[in-house]
Amino acid sequence: MKGIIKIFSVIIFTLAISFNVFANNNWVNLKLTYDGKVHNYSAEKIHIKIDDKPIENLKMEPVLINDRTLVPVRDVFEAMGAEVLWNEKDKETTVKKDNNTVVFKINSNQAIKNEIDVINLDVPAKIINNYTMVPLRAISDSLGYVVDWDNSTRTVNIKAPVEEKTETTTNTTTTEASTETTTTQPIANQKQDGIKIVWDQTSKAINDTEIKRQPIDGLDVLSPTWFEIKNSNGDIEDKGSIEYANWAKEQGYQLWALVSNSFDSVITHDVLSDANKRTKVINDLVMYAKKYNLDGINIDFENVAKADGDYYLQFIKEATPIFKQNNLIVSVDMYVPTPWTAHYKMEEVGKIVDYVIIMAYDEHYSTSKVSGSVSSLPWAEKYMTEATKLVPKDKLIMGVPFYTRVWTETKNEDGSVSVVSKSLKMDEARKLLEDNNANIVWDSQTKQYYGEYFSDGTTKKIWLEDESSMEERMKVARNLDVKGVAGWKRGHENQQTWNVINKYFK
Repeated sequence: MKGIIKIFSVIIFTLAISFNVFANNNWVNLKLTYDGKVHNYSAEKIHIKIDDKPIENLKMEPVLINDRTLVPVRDVFEAMGAEVLWNEKDKETTVKKDNNTVVFKINSNQAIKNEIDVINLDVPAKIINNYTMVPLRAISDSLGYVVDWDNSTRTVNIKAPVEEKTETTTNTTTTEASTETTTTQPIANQKQDGIKIVWDQTSKAINDTEIKRQPIDGLDVLSPTWFEIKNSNGDIEDKGSIEYANWAKEQGYQLWALVSNSFDSVITHDVLSDANKRTKVINDLVMYAKKYNLDGINIDFENVAKADGDYYLQFIKEATPIFKQNNLIVSVDMYVPTPWTAHYKMEEVGKIVDYVIIMAYDEHYSTSKVSGSVSSLPWAEKYMTEATKLVPKDKLIMGVPFYTRVWTETKNEDGSVSVVSKSLKMDEARKLLEDNNANIVWDSQTKQYYGEYFSDGTTKKIWLEDESSMEERMKVARNLDVKGVAGWKRGHENQQTWNVINKYFK
């Protein structure tokens, strides 16, 4: 009989070890699997209470790693009345409680609260024995709960925050002044009247010369096209210039360097769909921002496939808080809002970034099959109005064209018309019309001057961009009360254009 009892005891002990759950009330012995390895763990048991009430039947024991207590997310946060969601694709746990949403990414030392606030973690969130674990401090930092530690009983007591009473005052002047202070300075270095931006296509050396580096009166922000995701590995091509950066700062301009996705849908998918590659791109941009002493990052991702809309939004969610933590203003360039561009999720993006710049041009783009205005005023006004329904006006910037196109129409033998176009600077377009004795008339529909002429059996058509068309755009921008304007691209405009812009945005 003693032999049977001994064998039975050995079996029970062995089973306990095999399930990694051998413990008593005071001590825990576990085999922990995380970071691709198995770790032997032995320590005094840690107890958890929520508002003095013990959590019963924890599915995973709290553990100490690198002198930090990690607790099971689902067990603890659900006991606090929170909703806990797991995203297998991105390896993220989302906690929702009291109008707060906190995202913990596995193996990341940062959590994101309400899509914009960064919470730094002493140790990263980990999957341990198939349970998501986060450092204990994350509970207080993310939801404001008070965490008390009783060393004598090795007990953590998590207590709901006590609501502070707001003192009322009859001093109306003081209250109004306080409100103004919190609402008029949401972004560092932000101009309150308006922001004037110009994109500078400096990607090629020929586009960045001393002759081009002429100061622009009234300009606030230069956005040079310095960075490009050049391949599916997420490598960034750096085309920046410290000399240019120093010159821009001497002029008093802010620098919001542009990063593009090479306008390549395959590269975009391969990079944005991979969490590690997204992180690489974000970290590299922060490194370059420090190198060139940037004030902001301008994200210009075009030709994103509809299927990659969620990945695009995820990149914005991950990048923005990191950029802002590094004192960078975050702006995003967007197509006009149509059903075909809905996957860019303008409304969601507008809640996250500092500014959304609507590229209110290319109504008739370079490969259009019919001739037409680059941006007729009714078209631009329509889509800017739609944008104000999706993005707060103090975050919305109207993109305007500093260029136009000359359209060449050729009549074919079958009666059809072939159309090709070429981009022109403002003054180039007018000179071309004048040199060919074209009749230039005001088009009351597009709110632009229009001219055409015949040459070598073809018809040439131009809808001019100049100070007159720009004034009509500035009226729309002011009527819609948007935050500012951005022009594509530097060097294609004339001085009269800036005189008009400065008239409407101080």
